[in-house]
Amino acid sequence: MSEIVGQAVLEKSVAHLVAASDSPELIAKLIPGCDGLHRIDAEHIEGRLATQVSGIPIEAAISVRRTVEVLDGGVTRLHLRLKVRPDIGGHAIVVALIDLTEASATSSNASWRTSTELDPMLAVMAGQRVEEFLRVSIERLIAGLGA
Repeated sequence: MSEIVGQAVLEKSVAHLVAASDSPELIAKLIPGCDGLHRIDAEHIEGRLATQVSGIPIEAAISVRRTVEVLDGGVTRLHLRLKVRPDIGGHAIVVALIDLTEASATSSNASWRTSTELDPMLAVMAGQRVEEFLRVSIERLIAGLGA
């Protein structure tokens, strides 16, 4: 399991970021190789992806769980959980906790921490490559919400 922390100023309001994080179409565009996502319920979307991880073709089911929590001090916490289930078996998960505060009327401060989890089979087969894919995917997703 690896953890990543980061922070950035995103050029959208907190309300815009929260709304954007609820768009299956936008999220699908931001995940490398995602063919499209469809809503399962208020918190879940899922779909398929076909991409390459370090030059190795991967086809997988993908699901995204999104929840929003309002914390003290004007902080909105966005929880994003991406689960990838390759057709060859196993699964990989990345969870991001993104704390958002208003920086101005049109921008937000974002700070996040993420963690990844690989099942043992996938960790042995392609652990570092899969973790890198997850890291890139979640960072691209966070940046893309603010674009």
